[in-house]
Amino acid sequence: MKKTLILAEKPSVARDIAKVLPDRFVSRSGYVESDQYVVTWAIGHLLTLAEPEDYNRDLKKWKIEHLPIMPGTFKLRPGGHAEEQLRVIKKLLKRSDVGVVVNGCDAGREGELIFRWIYAWSGCRKPVRRLWLSETTPRSVRQAMENLRPGSDYDFLAAAAQVRAQADWVVGINATRAFTIAQKTLLSIGRVQTPTLALVVAREQEIRAFTARDYWELWTTFRTDAGETYQGKWFSADQDTFDNREDAERIKAEVDATGAGVVTSVESQDVNESAPNLYNLTDLQKDANRLYGLSAEDTLAAAQNLYEAHLITYPRTESRHLTESLGATVDERIAALGAVHEYAGIVRQVRSKEIPARYLDDARVDDHHALIPTDVPPNPAVLGENEVHVYDLVARRFLATFFPDARFRETTAITEVGEHNFKSKGRIELQRGWRVVYDDGDVEEQEAAVAHRELPDMAEDQEVLVVGSKAAHKKTQPPRRYTEGTLLGAMENAGRFVDDRELKRRLRAVGGIGTAATRAAIITRLIKVGYLSLRGKQLVPTAKAEILISLVPELLRSPELTARWEETLHAIENRRGSPKRFMDGIIREVQALVQQAESQEPAPELEPFRTDWARKKRPGKPVKKHASGMR
Repeated sequence: MKKTLILAEKPSVARDIAKVLPDRFVSRSGYVESDQYVVTWAIGHLLTLAEPEDYNRDLKKWKIEHLPIMPGTFKLRPGGHAEEQLRVIKKLLKRSDVGVVVNGCDAGREGELIFRWIYAWSGCRKPVRRLWLSETTPRSVRQAMENLRPGSDYDFLAAAAQVRAQADWVVGINATRAFTIAQKTLLSIGRVQTPTLALVVAREQEIRAFTARDYWELWTTFRTDAGETYQGKWFSADQDTFDNREDAERIKAEVDATGAGVVTSVESQDVNESAPNLYNLTDLQKDANRLYGLSAEDTLAAAQNLYEAHLITYPRTESRHLTESLGATVDERIAALGAVHEYAGIVRQVRSKEIPARYLDDARVDDHHALIPTDVPPNPAVLGENEVHVYDLVARRFLATFFPDARFRETTAITEVGEHNFKSKGRIELQRGWRVVYDDGDVEEQEAAVAHRELPDMAEDQEVLVVGSKAAHKKTQPPRRYTEGTLLGAMENAGRFVDDRELKRRLRAVGGIGTAATRAAIITRLIKVGYLSLRGKQLVPTAKAEILISLVPELLRSPELTARWEETLHAIENRRGSPKRFMDGIIREVQALVQQAESQEPAPELEPFRTDWARKKRPGKPVKKHASGMR
């Protein structure tokens, strides 16, 4: 009987798989083996697309006449850390006693690509089965192993992954070389990184162009017969501020001189506030950055560690929903949290362990469902600080779904003083609801201690005294610089920054620019190549970044290109698109980009960034490797 070879994406996942299989395993160099199974692992991307010089040595020199570089057939090359493990995997795939290969790489576009490249590079032709995991707990691995699917079911997912990687290579290599040669300084350009950079540059230019405007608000303090005080803000039919101090002071004097007012309107309404959506990766990264100052990459790394420790589900997810079938597994997950001191008190307050229907939607779950805890109790004492923070966010967000809405009473009162009106607003909590989940934590969800602005009991026609008024001087504020958290949100909702209605629709349909799995790396790369700097938590574009965005054509700095790409890639995944037509379109666009770059004169503003090698027309020498694949 021939053996089954399982290829996981990481050693830790390979160990998890081996643990649930019934055989006794023996450790070898780069794999483990039993009578029925061989389990081995990649270490992320062991293979990458080859560099231009791997096709032709002359292409190592950056010359405009070499562009565009368009490989007829794309080659693969081992990464620097990869050769030894690749040899192990290739030897195992070639073994005569191995009959079936199981793709156990991460469930998604990138995981599929990692496996397919290794499989193709090794020259393997053996039948493939697919292991699809959203969590690595023993029960989940066991169930997935019992439900292996034919590898061919994922051929279109693999096709989308492959053409995306090839198209990124073509755009990154050619645009970077073309504009670098034209401008005589290294300019890193990519399909996702450049429109992302354009968002930050546009925001910085808005801030720079902003002119603060002075204005004044008039606030008056009133006292009721019962001795209670409250404040009201002056307003009229068409304004609630003053453009000059004189008008504010004039009305202030009139109000203070009148000395009394009457309540002309009191309106109250009860409002419900539902618990927030479950986390996808982007939402988790935004909150971790806002609350703890974690970078997007740090949050992803912590979430990946928690996933590999069987404590949370697969982190690189776009979805905020669960499937109906997964909704039936919540009892064990709640029980696991109840075994932990930090959450035991919350779990005891859970009245219903049925997750509300609004969190369940099979149609809104693609490769992976929302991030939730597994049924394995965590031990916070052995987790790193980042892992503790990230787990706490995921756990509390999950628990909040089992609590009723928070309820508030909001009251608006109008007080009239002579011919002037003042508006007062109050908000009191009627039912804590899901917010109780955050009472004993060190995080307050969305500033969860909602301002308790209680107004005194008031009734229409009630007379009140004027205690005093104040004309408050204020200035309009410029837009805020992006943080990593707010930039992630801007990438996800890039449609807000374009006027074209069709492009808005496309960006909304594909989830913005980048993916949950790649956005953190894009931001990190922009910092690494010197286009963005961190000022505290704020992201500030460098002078070189602003010049670059002024030079590249609209196609590269607009989200439109990536929107069209993702739309087509989704179509390919779902058997509605053609990989060949997609690549043909990319080639035409790159040819036009090269021509545009070639026609540019070197920008004088870039002179400080030009190095000696550029002045001597020796472009490319400082670029040791990895100039390709720039997203």
